Amino acid sequence: MPCVQAQSSEQSELLTRESIYSQVETALSSSDFEKLESYYSLYRQRTSRTPNGRWKLQLFYDGLFPADYNHEKDWTSFEAKLLQWIKKYPKSPAAHIAYSSFLINRAWYFRGEGYANEVPPEAWEPFYENVELARVSLEESKEFASSDPEWYVRMLTVARLQGWNQPEVNKLLKDAVSKEPYYQETYQTAFEYLLPKWSGSFSEAADFADDAATITSKCEGRGMYARIYWRAINLHPEFEENPFGSKISWEKMKAGFEDIIALYPDAWNINNYARFACLAEDKETTRTLLARIGDKPILEAWPEQPTFSDCQKWVSEP
Repeated sequence: MPCVQAQSSEQSELLTRESIYSQVETALSSSDFEKLESYYSLYRQRTSRTPNGRWKLQLFYDGLFPADYNHEKDWTSFEAKLLQWIKKYPKSPAAHIAYSSFLINRAWYFRGEGYANEVPPEAWEPFYENVELARVSLEESKEFASSDPEWYVRMLTVARLQGWNQPEVNKLLKDAVSKEPYYQETYQTAFEYLLPKWSGSFSEAADFADDAATITSKCEGRGMYARIYWRAINLHPEFEENPFGSKISWEKMKAGFEDIIALYPDAWNINNYARFACLAEDKETTRTLLARIGDKPILEAWPEQPTFSDCQKWVSEP
């Protein structure tokens, strides 16, 4: 299984993402399922990566669900459109995986994003009902759809939401990795199952991140460790406060970012690396990276504290 090399691109990371989102959303909104299948075939390839190194396949699925669609009034028409896609392409992995994603998203709508003790009692039944519908949909399409690593991402999400036991999740993860060991979201999703708010602990999650980096080291170095925690810090509130204390090893994340930059020396990666170095109070590394960035930061990579100017000021202090 050959390693993927960075590809030159005239587009930035953010423009690449926006382009894929626009393509996919436009095709789905106009029910151009042939075009969707064409995009899917292109982005399904392991070599189809963004300048950041992210799989374009992940962005394909993200683009199917625009931020403003998740309202109850939209569900009927949106579900009907996905079922039309399945009817036209009954053996399409993308169509079936998209439908399971819709069911999971609808489940979350009922539950809400709060902690379990904040969920209204009446929300649990439709939540679990939709998660189970997603599980059944995935099982029914497994024979042909599990060739796509995103099938396992969705089933790992179902496993977390239904509270599967550790051996069941381990088996699912083993199957996923045996088919595609370099799909980033497989590890990022499995990692969430191990967080304290679900079924594990920070220690278990850290061990898993180490293991993921080892499994993918032939082609990615230690980059997977950094990618897992990069997403965790951005998504999970429990990592907002002092993430590089007992929860995350900055030395390991730093080594991971060095390997990411070596493979994908994109400005997006450098800006994010600089932000995390500043957050970890690694002044020397922050100073070096800010020098590479110069006076043209990608501000989207600095969405909150510390800001780019905060870090500039900090490294200039004696």
